[in-house]
Amino acid sequence: MGSEQELARITPGLQSWGSLKTPEPLASVDDSSSSPEGAIRGIIDLSQDYRGRAREVFGSSGMVAADHGRCSDMGLRVLDEGGNAVDAAVATALCQGVMNPMASGMGGGGFIIIRTAKGDTEVIDAREVAPAAATKGMFHGNKSASLEGGLAVAVPLELKGLWMAHQRYGRHAWGNLVAPAASLARNGFPAHPYLINALNDTSVQAQLLADPGFRSIFFKPDGKGAWRVPAVNETCCVRLAFANLLDAVGAQGPDALYQLHSEDLASEIRAAGGIMTADDLRSATPVIKDALSTQAHGLRFFIPPPPSGAAAVLAAIQMLAAYQAPIAFAGYTSDGNLSKVVQEPLAFSGRSRTHRIVEVMKNAFAMRSNLGDPGICKPGDVPGAAGSTCFQDLQDLLTAMLSPAYAETLKSHIMDNGTQAYTAYGGEWTVAGAVDDHGTSHLAVVDSQRNAVSFTTTINTSFGAKLLSESTGLILNNQMDDFSTPDQHNGYGLPPSRPNFIRPLKKPQSSMSPMIVETGDGRLRAVIGASGGPRIISALIQTLFRLIDLGEDLLTAIAQPRVHNQVVPNSTFVENWSAGAVKFVVSQQDIEALRSRGHDVQPTSWSAVVQGILIDPSDGTLTGVSDPRKDGAPAGY
Repeated sequence: MGSEQELARITPGLQSWGSLKTPEPLASVDDSSSSPEGAIRGIIDLSQDYRGRAREVFGSSGMVAADHGRCSDMGLRVLDEGGNAVDAAVATALCQGVMNPMASGMGGGGFIIIRTAKGDTEVIDAREVAPAAATKGMFHGNKSASLEGGLAVAVPLELKGLWMAHQRYGRHAWGNLVAPAASLARNGFPAHPYLINALNDTSVQAQLLADPGFRSIFFKPDGKGAWRVPAVNETCCVRLAFANLLDAVGAQGPDALYQLHSEDLASEIRAAGGIMTADDLRSATPVIKDALSTQAHGLRFFIPPPPSGAAAVLAAIQMLAAYQAPIAFAGYTSDGNLSKVVQEPLAFSGRSRTHRIVEVMKNAFAMRSNLGDPGICKPGDVPGAAGSTCFQDLQDLLTAMLSPAYAETLKSHIMDNGTQAYTAYGGEWTVAGAVDDHGTSHLAVVDSQRNAVSFTTTINTSFGAKLLSESTGLILNNQMDDFSTPDQHNGYGLPPSRPNFIRPLKKPQSSMSPMIVETGDGRLRAVIGASGGPRIISALIQTLFRLIDLGEDLLTAIAQPRVHNQVVPNSTFVENWSAGAVKFVVSQQDIEALRSRGHDVQPTSWSAVVQGILIDPSDGTLTGVSDPRKDGAPAGY
């Protein structure tokens, strides 16, 4: 898969060379488009990661696609030892929290969607929750407090979510799944390019160096009385307190954190300006939910319900489906050949293609701004009532977002020769206010019985709240920043989203969109998701479009340069950056076509990071791909 012939199938705009090259400077990159975890630079190759591991792997029995190749290996080892997809997901997620601590970990939370070999699907909502003492206006006039320090921390639920998944479906011993991550935390690991790039971010580096705990873990003495970022493959990141916590978690489960350490952890958060209590930590629990599903293109899609933003992806898929019938997923046979030769469909040929995708994207984001946490509603509850955990009724909105008929209505208003005011998108569900969120980590797993897990998890911005717990070693999230604050407009002057105002025990809105796809007759077809704030949604829209409508293979669909428009701000960001041996560059022809139709086109130096697994229904062949943008690698057999 690394041959010149194979690389040639990647179309112009994403270029690869045999040797590493210095990234070319961008003429102008909007500051607002900076990557939440630091865009990787230096060591990237289209076909393999910095260790020489393939980006695209084939197998027939099991597959793990994660942000880091070592974590994919760890998950695959669990499968090889008799564990199932949930077991492998637990080990892989805990590994990623150690290897990529800027993006995820037990100090955060996420959404797990599980499909059993029998075809049953459910969601474990382990999204963080606001402390019981949280108030709607707690960040009014003090935006920085939602990003850094104790007040920014929402109650973390990743560990409880993984435990719940394992208790319901796992078959491998829990302690054996936790032990590899504990060993990494105790002994350190070779520093890798993505971590090094995050540590080299100027603002992040200054904050971490100011904290003795962060400084001693992630930096090296330079011999001159100062500190430096570790070099590639230099052992780093020993976290003894966290290793001890993981040992205890392996032996006792989540109680080792949420019961035994609840008082200490809550005290540390309050000492840093927070409001969390031990009871917040003890009482918070993940929620088991039915997956949302819809059919389009002859496929069935399963996603988490709100506060996940995945419904926006499916709204876009329905709008794209309204243009024409699909070609099909492309795929590889066991001998590595494409199983289907496809041609670009007429509805998406020519220079209107990218414009149409952006307009579809804007409609989806407009509707998404009306989403929020519906809460837990019991019969007779009045949504939004004081003291209630039933926050809002989203049924009508979700029905519209998943409806082919509503998608046809929105599609019919898309103009091929121009754009509209931002308030015109979304139909009756137009922009409710500005919503933004940040960085994440995603993994996908399929086992030999075709159990599947799609899991997206986060601590929000790079290294979360920049708060390291001395008692537990946890790096704590700053998820409270994903809420909106009344009368506090965002950086573009747009009003906040009322459905996303803070309430006690409420979950902030999220772009996380883990997804499982079946064929029309119920066979597993794809396990996919992404990390990268709101660009998760636009990246998945484009990846699925390329897979379904253009019939591209998985690596091509994931690695192609992308565009992004979330309505607010109403600018279309186009990838234009170099990283090591790869350039992600939207073609000048596409840029000119967008500008001629009224788009405000701005270059950007990052996009979301997609991990995915395809299953060929004809012979069961698995194809796993990790996005080169984060230098990950899958593992399969």
